[in-house]
Amino acid sequence: MAELLKEAVIGLDIGQGREHSAICVVEAELREAREKCLVHFDVRHLERRPVRSSFPELAERLAELAKAVWKQISRWPMVYTDLTGLRAPVLEILRDSDVWVEPGYFTHGDRRTQEGERDEVSYTLGKAYLVSRLQALLQTGRLHLPKTPEAGSLGEELLAYQVKVEENANDRYGAFRVGARDDLVTAVGLAVQVDPVFRTSRGDAGIQLSEPRYTYEEMCRLIGGG
Repeated sequence: MAELLKEAVIGLDIGQGREHSAICVVEAELREAREKCLVHFDVRHLERRPVRSSFPELAERLAELAKAVWKQISRWPMVYTDLTGLRAPVLEILRDSDVWVEPGYFTHGDRRTQEGERDEVSYTLGKAYLVSRLQALLQTGRLHLPKTPEAGSLGEELLAYQVKVEENANDRYGAFRVGARDDLVTAVGLAVQVDPVFRTSRGDAGIQLSEPRYTYEEMCRLIGGG
């Protein structure tokens, strides 16, 4: 490929009540393989925020991360977040930080739908879709995780994060074990939910890969406890 194309995406899972919020920054890159161009996602940053972090605090942190991304790859990142149960007032606070946020709402099912145009874009995301998307990216080696404590916690969440279909065909999702968390895996899922639109690159100013990284086989052993 004559020109390396990269974009950055941030996923924000907003905790409610005594839940943690989590933020994931990924770098999406087009890579050639067997005469095809596939999008790979490198997790550059993964963090769990303190319980009851305020919305202005989250907005400030998003702004810090967005500026860091700009310095590294000369791109302002797309930000996806879940506003289920929160709605417009929270979105206004997040956007006051000069970071463009696309709001999403979790629902039942295995589909992702997008509505609106320009400044009014929003999406609905079935958690069954999110789980399938993560599984597909991991199994095809297109989601790359750094060997960090946060990534280790993510592996544990992936094990607990599952979809169950009840007799009435309604999805149950999330971490089913008592005390289990799903904030990190949700933040990653939000960030990688769809392949980004790549803009023309002005030179290679990409972030260096965090080495070493987990292979898919290592991730299987990690989340399987083997």
